Amino acid sequence: RTRDTVGGDKITYPSEVSTQTAGLTTAKLLINSVLSTPGAKCMVADIKDFYLNTPMSRYEYMKIPVGIIPAAIMQQYNLAGLVHNGFVYVEIRKGMYGLPQAGRLANDALVQHLYENGYIQDAHTHGLFTHTTRPVAFCLVVDDFAVKYVGKEHADHLLSVLRKKYTISTDWEDKLYC
Repeated sequence: RTRDTVGGDKITYPSEVSTQTAGLTTAKLLINSVLSTPGAKCMVADIKDFYLNTPMSRYEYMKIPVGIIPAAIMQQYNLAGLVHNGFVYVEIRKGMYGLPQAGRLANDALVQHLYENGYIQDAHTHGLFTHTTRPVAFCLVVDDFAVKYVGKEHADHLLSVLRKKYTISTDWEDKLYC
């Protein structure tokens, strides 16, 4: 399996690229809250390929030396006609690994999607989210969720919201428990 990355050290992005996520104290407090709330349970969830495919309004560009592109890929995508001075030039329109802004763009899209479905980020605690009406709270670190819920139907709601846009794995499927 091969994964391409962009040379992020060669890109100057004009806006903020960092995001604020939940800290260790927030995670510990959430887990303590699960233990001290009657009927509460904890679930862990992860978004697969989180940085990939987030649309970008500002495109980036890179050149790939032909010598590192396998012949099968060159043939499959008819790249021979696109070679110029030993390189294939690429326009990047969606997030990919190595882009300095990929994490920020992916996080902004996720937070907006959650907000549209009733999940709001705490005004004072980065990475801590609650639902406006459901007994669900979670801390978010990049693409990993530690979720406190009372009633499986509320955890299922969060998962269904996330699965509208992302591929999600949980400890329910993977047998990893919080």
